[in-house]
Amino acid sequence: MDIKLLVELVNEYGYFAMFIFNWILILGVPIPNEVAAAFSGMLTELSYFNPFYAFLSAYLGLISSNTFAYFIGRLFGSRLIRYLNRTKMKKVLEGFSVFLEKRGSWAISLSFFLPGIRWAMPYVVGANRFSFSRYILYAYPAGSIWMFIYFNLGRTFPYAYRSILEHIKGFSITLSILVALFFIGRFFYQSKGARK
Repeated sequence: MDIKLLVELVNEYGYFAMFIFNWILILGVPIPNEVAAAFSGMLTELSYFNPFYAFLSAYLGLISSNTFAYFIGRLFGSRLIRYLNRTKMKKVLEGFSVFLEKRGSWAISLSFFLPGIRWAMPYVVGANRFSFSRYILYAYPAGSIWMFIYFNLGRTFPYAYRSILEHIKGFSITLSILVALFFIGRFFYQSKGARK
């Protein structure tokens, strides 16, 4: 999506447009979350927007979309889990449910900082019937820290934030892959030990 179009939409609809940019990303719009957050910050430097209201609009868009994804997972994910429990995926799902019960809280917080995992985690947590109050407790503060970092990146470097984000994105994707490989390896190691 063209940045000029985003600027026109924000000039037309103001803070509501910042909310919408950060909300519709859950639907697969081809803009990285980081760009939407930094874009809102950038507008406060180059335009008349109040930083507090811009941050609040962007943050509310982010957490409301994550909450929506949680409830989608909670409403429809159990059917998928029931189906997968009748397949060879049953042990994997049981292992993930145990992991979510033991260490799910920090995984929710960490997921905000890992591209791809950030998008999938609310669905997975909802599908596994993770407590909504615990989800809020760990997702909302982590989301505010994540938003604060990228929002201020846009404010601090309004002309260069896109090139900075490209470098951060490469690092974040690598980190996400390493974290996923770690948990996959750990799962196979533990299941191998359980068989013995």
